[in-house]
Amino acid sequence: MAQNLQQLKKRIRVSNNIAQIAKVMEMIAVSKIRKAQELVKKHNPYAKKIKYIVQKILTEKNFHEKIEKFLKDKDGKRLVYIIFPDKGLCGSLIVNISKKVASYVQSKDYIIAIGKKAMNDAVRFDYNILASFDVGVSFPKYDDIYPMIDIAKKFYLSNEVTKVSIIYTKFKNMLIQEPIIEEIFPIKSNKNFKKENKVNYIFEPNSEHILRELLPYYLETEFYSALTNAYASEQAARVTAMKNAKDNANEISTYLANIYNRSRQEKITNEILDLANGQQGI
Repeated sequence: MAQNLQQLKKRIRVSNNIAQIAKVMEMIAVSKIRKAQELVKKHNPYAKKIKYIVQKILTEKNFHEKIEKFLKDKDGKRLVYIIFPDKGLCGSLIVNISKKVASYVQSKDYIIAIGKKAMNDAVRFDYNILASFDVGVSFPKYDDIYPMIDIAKKFYLSNEVTKVSIIYTKFKNMLIQEPIIEEIFPIKSNKNFKKENKVNYIFEPNSEHILRELLPYYLETEFYSALTNAYASEQAARVTAMKNAKDNANEISTYLANIYNRSRQEKITNEILDLANGQQGI
């Protein structure tokens, strides 16, 4: 019995330590998610406006050959960016996005892995890895995207690939983070603009010139939006995972403490009975 009590005390101590570690990691993730939510909130209106203008211009469909290549969908190799966290302990987020990648990526596609977990996943499934980048543990900076998108520009402009896509986790709220596939190039025009918006816009000097100037910003904003959403999703998932881990550890600790107290009381009672029986024998 004494040995069992020592084992119970050890298990209770371990459970309490796990609960404390999970609580600290939860607090760190909470502090990060607040900043991430704020920055995602600030960036989204700009990204949506750039996308809106590009989509609006595309409804005209009268462009020079140099612009047309960004609009027409063709068969061929694809360049696929996959964005994972650098670290785990974020619940089912990594598993969910890995399933999304497996359902989309083909053997001939070029893969750019962003995040250590993305690299591990790409190696495990033997994808055609072109490059890899770490995302770190801090919020992604805008300057970080340039080495990443330069590869897309080079391969798409040289016709090495016919499509550029990003697979990442879109942040909706603290409870919902959805893995999605976003096709950056070719750009698909929104046919609903003609139906929804009856305003006749005047573009100066012309829509083709504006579209040509906007294309680099369009790529940057779409890519940075994916990175910020992926980071916010990681922190939100980690908050939930660490909270669940903390609660489970506390429940286990309470359960073991109850068993320990009952066992200890039982031991004391048995010792008293042994003493009483000994006194009666005398």
